[in-house]
Amino acid sequence: MQKVSYEHLVPAPIAKVLEAYAQDDFYILKLKNSGATTVEVLEREEQPGNKLRRKCRATEPSRVPAMLRKSDTDTYVDDNVLDRDRNVMTWKVTPNMMADKFLLSGSVEFLAVGSQTKVVFNTQLEVKIPLIGSKAEKIGLEKTSEEVARQAAFLKDWVAKH
Repeated sequence: MQKVSYEHLVPAPIAKVLEAYAQDDFYILKLKNSGATTVEVLEREEQPGNKLRRKCRATEPSRVPAMLRKSDTDTYVDDNVLDRDRNVMTWKVTPNMMADKFLLSGSVEFLAVGSQTKVVFNTQLEVKIPLIGSKAEKIGLEKTSEEVARQAAFLKDWVAKH
C-alpha cells in the first residue's frame, strides 16, 4: 500500500470551505475538474452527528496503467462522508472492474488557520496483484500531486466566486 499527503492553503474561512464540499454542484464540478466526463449523484443523505454521505458514479479516461487496462474509460463510485463536526471528509473509490484488486481511499482534512483554511489531501492506494502491485501503486499515485493542485485551484476559485 502506498500513501501520499499534500497540503494547500485556501484563502477562505473553514465554514465556507466545508459549505462548498457539502454542495452537490461543487462536488460534481470538482470531479469533472479532475477529469471525469460524466458524474451522477446516486445517493445523498444527512446522517446523525452533522455528517453528509454522498455517493457519485463517475466516468473518466482510464488512469489504470496500460499493462492492466481493459478499457480506455473507467467508471467508478465515489463514496464519501463529510463530517462537519470533525472537519474531515473520508472517501473511497470503487471501480466497476477489478474492485477487489484496486483499493483507493483517503481523506480531506480542513484546518482553520486564522481566516484561511489548510486543506490536507490524504490518498492511499493498494493494488492486490502479485508481482506488479507495488509498481502499479507507484504509477497510480505519481500524478496525485498535480491532481491535488488542480483540486486546490478549483476550490480556491469556487470559494472566491460563491
